[in-house]
Amino acid sequence: MNTVVVPFPKGQKLRTPLAQFFRIGDSHVKFGEMHASGHLPLTRVVFEAGRLKRQSGLATQLKSENVEITLDTGAAELSSLARFGTFVRHADWLVDVPDKPLGPSDFNGNTIERIAETAIKLGADRILAPTHFLGDRRFDGWLSVDAASCTRLRRALDTLGGKHIQIDYPVMQTVQGLIDSTSRKALVETLSNLPIDALWMRLSGLGKDPGPQKVRTLIRMLGGLHNLGKPIILDYCSGLNAEAAEAFGVASGAAGGILELDQFNARDWHKPPEERDPDAKFGRPRIVQVPGLGRGFRAHEFELLARARGGRKLLLQSEHVSAPSIDEMVRTRKQVQALHIARSQSALDDVPDLNRAGHFLSKTVAPAERRAKDISFLKPTEAQALAADVDLESLLKRTRTHAETMGKVADALEKLHEERGTESPRARACDLNIAQPSLLGDQR
Repeated sequence: MNTVVVPFPKGQKLRTPLAQFFRIGDSHVKFGEMHASGHLPLTRVVFEAGRLKRQSGLATQLKSENVEITLDTGAAELSSLARFGTFVRHADWLVDVPDKPLGPSDFNGNTIERIAETAIKLGADRILAPTHFLGDRRFDGWLSVDAASCTRLRRALDTLGGKHIQIDYPVMQTVQGLIDSTSRKALVETLSNLPIDALWMRLSGLGKDPGPQKVRTLIRMLGGLHNLGKPIILDYCSGLNAEAAEAFGVASGAAGGILELDQFNARDWHKPPEERDPDAKFGRPRIVQVPGLGRGFRAHEFELLARARGGRKLLLQSEHVSAPSIDEMVRTRKQVQALHIARSQSALDDVPDLNRAGHFLSKTVAPAERRAKDISFLKPTEAQALAADVDLESLLKRTRTHAETMGKVADALEKLHEERGTESPRARACDLNIAQPSLLGDQR
């Protein structure tokens, strides 16, 4: 009698790898410095076509170090009345600098070929298909136009020598626009026929800070897209919203920048940009993200809270990163945020799939709730607030509101975890599209 030995499935993937895409944005110098010094090992990055003239050197360096390169064409912004006049107008694939938003007829065969040539010249491993905001009030037929462009792009890449380049499809819509199952079904039916490798969800209205109803809606909505059978990347998203979607298995990864490009707002997409007040101060406000809290503060507000009794420990230290002083935290806020994103992602990556939601609730959400509550008890003095030019009443009201919201988020996610259980379907992993050293063999 022959003995049949059934091997134990120890090779089975119990941990689905999560994909972390860093959008380089305007921080290419900072990314380059952190990567070169070994402080932020990069695996996947996204370059925008409109910034390539200044960032091609970094792209070449990262490519030589086996970092996966994704190209964002900027097509959506170039068709937006509010955005076409920004840096996106410098995209290499444009023949001329546009004097008005691009329309459907501009995305013809010649344009798609130039986009393909740009991706090949960059050495891209992935390209985001040239898609548009589906809630555009000026034109509501972008889905069919974009589907045709995606098919043309695959053909152009294959013809011009870019067969290895994967096409990922960005879906840009409001959260509300995808709640309806009929709308999602129509979207999935269109996408199911396209030559795409992953789905990128760029959701207007999601914001940076989590909310109880918002995060439950996000998780349920993304779960309704699993029938497409493609990896799902949350684009322009980071923090607790992204971590929740990954932990609950409805997202394969996330893409965002360092204190920029981490939320998408298309509310004014169809409006011309407002003229800048010449007397107004120019530049973005300095935001200091508190690691593990789920929100940030303007630099002078952060400094005020940190100098209150007990504030240093609450605002400078977390499980993954810490800063030695208040001034150092403000000065290195981008490095601190980048490290927190990478390390919190790595920590979740190490947890088996079945335990990720519970781990996220106990190790991330619960501490964030406690920290938010403790921060809401901080009491800077009126004299300190006056010296820092901070509206103390407004700041303390916001910290109390955030603490209450985090409590509601924790309750909502606990309930959702009970409803879903541990056996819910998970989004497919987003595999790296680069040749791994172990697979290259001897190249001599």
